Amino acid sequence: MEIGQVPAYKRWSNRYSHAFKMEVIEAFQSGQMSQRQVTIKYGVHRTTIVAWEKKYGNLEKNYLRMEEKTPQQELAELRAALKAANEENRTLKYVMRIIEEEFGENVVKKYLPGLQLKKPQTKTKKSK
Repeated sequence: MEIGQVPAYKRWSNRYSHAFKMEVIEAFQSGQMSQRQVTIKYGVHRTTIVAWEKKYGNLEKNYLRMEEKTPQQELAELRAALKAANEENRTLKYVMRIIEEEFGENVVKKYLPGLQLKKPQTKTKKSK
C-alpha cells in the first residue's frame, strides 16, 4: 500500500452522516415504514439498518440495558436534590439569624477586604 492510500475496510466508514442515520432509524422505529421500505427508500442495506438501530436506536432501551439512568431521570433527581439543598440553606440561614438575635453572637463570617495573607519575602542574591 502506498503512502496516502486508505485501506478498503476504512474507506466507507463515515459514508453516512449521523443525521441521516437517525432519520433512517426514526423512520423504521416509528412504524411508518417496514425495514424493506426503508431499505428501498434510503438505499441502505438491511444489515446496516440493524447495526445502526443497535448502536443509535431507542436510547431509553440502551440506558436500561446498561443499567444507567436516562438524562430525564438524572435531571429529575438533580432538581429534587437542588430543591432539598435550597430548603436546607434557607433553614440554616434562619437558625443563624435567630442565634444572632438571641445570643448576640455573630455566626456568619464576613470577608475583610483589608486582611490579606502576606507572602514570605524571597531572598535576593547580593552581587559581589
